Amino acid sequence: MASFVNVANNAILRAFLPPGANPVEYGITAVNHPLNLTKEQLSEVTVLKTSVDAVVAICVIFAMSFIPASFVLYLIQERATKAKHLQFVSGVSPLVYWVANFFWDMCYTSPSNLPALIALLLLYGWSVTPMMYPMSYVFSVPSTAYVSLSCANLFIGINTSAVTFILELFENNRSLLTFNEWLKKVLLVLPHFCLGRGLIDMAMNQAVTDVYHRFVGQRFVPEDLVLTLPVLPGEEHTMDPFRWDFVGKNVTFMAVEGFVYFLLNLLIQYRFFLDHW
Repeated sequence: MASFVNVANNAILRAFLPPGANPVEYGITAVNHPLNLTKEQLSEVTVLKTSVDAVVAICVIFAMSFIPASFVLYLIQERATKAKHLQFVSGVSPLVYWVANFFWDMCYTSPSNLPALIALLLLYGWSVTPMMYPMSYVFSVPSTAYVSLSCANLFIGINTSAVTFILELFENNRSLLTFNEWLKKVLLVLPHFCLGRGLIDMAMNQAVTDVYHRFVGQRFVPEDLVLTLPVLPGEEHTMDPFRWDFVGKNVTFMAVEGFVYFLLNLLIQYRFFLDHW
């Protein structure tokens, strides 16, 4: 407000300058000294900001806790099956063993899934952010809104992805599979589902790729495995993650939803629905 009043006063002053006067040489400088926060106010602001940041940090830690735990799985398997001992007996030094494992875990990524993963994460932020904007008209207390929306986002993301994944396990029930296909199409309007389901699909595709890679060059392949694979083991199996029936539809829907939810927020702000309905 102080800045606005100062700009208005300068405009009035320069409008009434005599002809030939240089407006740059005339002006009013405003100096604003806001009241310092009291000890109680400063403490309240600090605690509120720290609490919000702490919740965000806890959520990030919760998500990232699963990644380092996965690095130990193959090490335990090698130790339990004596594969680690066999490498040491064959002449591999412990230093080389652990250095090789470390750099493998640091550098290994799936080159086919990485672009799709980046696209999912970026477009999730693009689509879910304007989706949260209309909720600012519902709540009056910021802390209540933060907790409520965080729980709602977690509930929607976990349950929608888990339900569709579990329904796929009923392979012999045609009605459930048909219902699941329709459900997955309907849930594409939610960015939470697009992200969660996209990550699940990429994980399943990577698992299938690893199965093919495992049997490359082997003459003997279990018969029941051959019947479940779409191509013969030993053949190269790669699937473009941006295919429409893979992650492509998730990425496309999230890209469109960013515009749609932002437009919806503007319509609510301008009271479009109240004026026309």
